[in-house]
Amino acid sequence: MAPSLLGVAEALYALLSLGLWLLLLAASLHLLRLGLWALRHPLTDESVPLPDEASLPVVTVQLPMRNERLVAARAISAACALRWPRQRLQIQVLDDSDATDETVSIVDEAVAQQQQAGFDISVVRRTDRRSFKAGHLDHALPLARGEFVAVLDVDFVPSPDFLQRLVPRLVAAPQLAFVQGRWSFLNERESLLLRVQALILHGLFLVEQSYLSAHNQPVQFNGSGGVWRTEALRRAGGWVGPESDMTASVTEDLDLSYRVRLLGYSSQTLASVAIPTELPERMAAFRSQQKRWVRGGAQVLRSLVAKLLVPGRSLSERLTMLLHLTRHTRQPYLALALLFLPLGPLGMLDALFSPPGGLRSAVLLIWLALSVYYGAALRRLGQSGIAAVFLSPLVMILSMGLCVSLTSELLRGALSSRHAAEFVRTPKTGGQKQAMGQYRPVFDRLARVEVFIGLAYAVMAILLLRRGDYLTALGFAGLIAPGLLWVGGGSLRVR
Repeated sequence: MAPSLLGVAEALYALLSLGLWLLLLAASLHLLRLGLWALRHPLTDESVPLPDEASLPVVTVQLPMRNERLVAARAISAACALRWPRQRLQIQVLDDSDATDETVSIVDEAVAQQQQAGFDISVVRRTDRRSFKAGHLDHALPLARGEFVAVLDVDFVPSPDFLQRLVPRLVAAPQLAFVQGRWSFLNERESLLLRVQALILHGLFLVEQSYLSAHNQPVQFNGSGGVWRTEALRRAGGWVGPESDMTASVTEDLDLSYRVRLLGYSSQTLASVAIPTELPERMAAFRSQQKRWVRGGAQVLRSLVAKLLVPGRSLSERLTMLLHLTRHTRQPYLALALLFLPLGPLGMLDALFSPPGGLRSAVLLIWLALSVYYGAALRRLGQSGIAAVFLSPLVMILSMGLCVSLTSELLRGALSSRHAAEFVRTPKTGGQKQAMGQYRPVFDRLARVEVFIGLAYAVMAILLLRRGDYLTALGFAGLIAPGLLWVGGGSLRVR
């Protein structure tokens, strides 16, 4: 390489390394700030006393589902077990199942039994699946007689006092669009992947969203486990929203959350109210879920960015929403890092300068920050936070493993219309492990790419070990290669 080109390449390599260092530093400071706040604020019961029974509002419970024969009956039973006056409780089973799927007969039988028991429960079906879950929620909304609408996905098993703990918050605060509980997990302890997923979501609900709720900042509705004010739903244009807004129906929860905020409503997560649910048990299902969330988030950003840039709501609120919608823009940088990180250790380039402490210091700092952040979440659950120290590196490994596929989905979401995205459901088993074999994840060619890059990093780690660069080899073999092989290899397996 000519001297001038070599100098440019070395400068560019140094700048890219500095950018990654700054990205990790910013993320560490953010996580530390939230984690330290959560450590200072133990979890307390945030419920509001229940009004007199005579003044309780009518509530509609919506149960969206599609081809869920293993858990459909359980979801219907759980909805009917909610403690609320029967004359003020309406249950809608939104069944989008294929006509030939066994779920149809299971739903019809379960609903008929509950109707005979005196419940106001009905099945709402439609002739097409336009706009997926969001479209079905909107399709059933005109039939809802409730002042408030509770949304419970088919894998959620709420406690009987679910409505009693959430609805009073809405009654007491007319400007509250929705209130939701946090998710707890029925299968959290069954594998390492499930433990890592649970830790990530504990951090979301018990730290991040708790902080936002405490400071009256915009909170995303997480798709299930919450109760909406029907008036707010209708004022915002429903779940799908106006066609002209190009909203993303595969992430109807995020889109609607911010549309109602822009109308002046507020929102809350009550971390003291736990709703049990299931986590995706296979890497392929988890990866598919993450891809849908990232792609849909990019589409929502396209839809709302102009409105968020126009003064209206407070600057802090608009910044909170913008930062949340752009949080996945880190994925392309992480994917780019897979290309430039080996250049220096393998002797291809010498950086003209290095960030303070090098990238190793940034990795150690993000480990510390994640340990504090997730440790605070576990402490708020009444558990020891020490587990977060050992599980946080697995979060880092998983993040590196996902960066390739999530970068692809981010770009597709940013460049394609909302109708180009398919809603790929996450399978639920209701604890019936033998049933997992019936679910076949959608094949993704990028899984092979992830495995290939992971193997390349494993080979590079061996070369670095032979050269005596043990710390870099440990980073390659301990963080990057395992993540790519875990995500890519796990997504290739089909039973």
